[in-house]
Amino acid sequence: MRKPRGNRQGQVVALEVELPAGVTTADWGLERVRVQNPSIRSYLGCIRLLEEVLDSNYAILHCSPDHLLKIWRQVERVSELMRSELLPTLGEPSVIPGLGAARRHAMASFQDLGETVLTAMEGYGHSLRADQLPEVRKLLCVSTGKIHAFLRDTFGEIVANDPRSRHDADYFLSKRFAQDIEEAEWLYTSVYELDELLDGLEKACTAEFADLLPRMERERMIPPEPEWEQTRKLVDLLLGDLLPKLKEVLSLRGIRVDDMESLEAHASSLSTDCRSVLEVYAVGREAIEQLKGVGGPTLGEREQRVKDLIVCHRVVSGRMVKLLTRLHARLRDLASQIADSKAGIEKRRALMLAKDLVGFRPRASRPVRRIR
Repeated sequence: MRKPRGNRQGQVVALEVELPAGVTTADWGLERVRVQNPSIRSYLGCIRLLEEVLDSNYAILHCSPDHLLKIWRQVERVSELMRSELLPTLGEPSVIPGLGAARRHAMASFQDLGETVLTAMEGYGHSLRADQLPEVRKLLCVSTGKIHAFLRDTFGEIVANDPRSRHDADYFLSKRFAQDIEEAEWLYTSVYELDELLDGLEKACTAEFADLLPRMERERMIPPEPEWEQTRKLVDLLLGDLLPKLKEVLSLRGIRVDDMESLEAHASSLSTDCRSVLEVYAVGREAIEQLKGVGGPTLGEREQRVKDLIVCHRVVSGRMVKLLTRLHARLRDLASQIADSKAGIEKRRALMLAKDLVGFRPRASRPVRRIR
């Protein structure tokens, strides 16, 4: 399978990712995204957390109670992550025979680790009593070394059997790899969240405008406050939710220049249209309310007031229809662009672990407000 690969000079060279006979790109792509990459990310997270408190046995046996508690909680956290995040990936079969064997070996090693170390640690509560500290010190001396050995050894075997490791095996264990994974996966996840948010907003606007715009064009009147309230909420969501999300994506490393310029233009246009339609409605409603109170008792004055109200409604509603129509069109264009970018990012994930490229590391997704 030949994939394009970029380098620091922006040139494109060939990168071969060889798959076993009978294994398709789609098979490996699905496993890579669902199992292998989450497994690697879990390994890296656990290794990083453990190495933050990895110390000599002498230091563990003689450190202060406060520092001992810090080490204990960190190792406890690693134990929890291994059970909740890493273990499920080790139980998954693989389309790559060598990788499947590596996972089975890691699973067997984890079971042994659980019986000898993790279960003993889990027998203690989160808060340690003073009389437990001596035995906890000895347990930590044993457990940190065994956990670290398990993580490094099984991680190395799993990475070695990853088809991508033929090119940059050392890169998997480098600090640059972890940094690249962190930065670019933020972009990957943010684009997916933006796509979900846009999908909800676009559907909500389509449903709302389907009745509002034809009625305004037909009646040539701006809607009263109760009818306008739902539209106002949608516009506020565009300003309060969508635009900040767009700016977040724009600030991320790894976004392409042409995508950045296009998103900047969309953000500026949407912001202008949203604020304009809110201001036009507010000014129009204020003018109409003032006109209602203007006019003398004569028939001519009352007729003139009615004419002024009709003109005001017609002018303001016409402007609002244009703004809302343009706003809806730009929202659809943005949704289409983000969907294309999402597909492009997924294709580029085939190179996500290649040296000199930005990789991906999914983070916990923040809640995305759904529009119903």
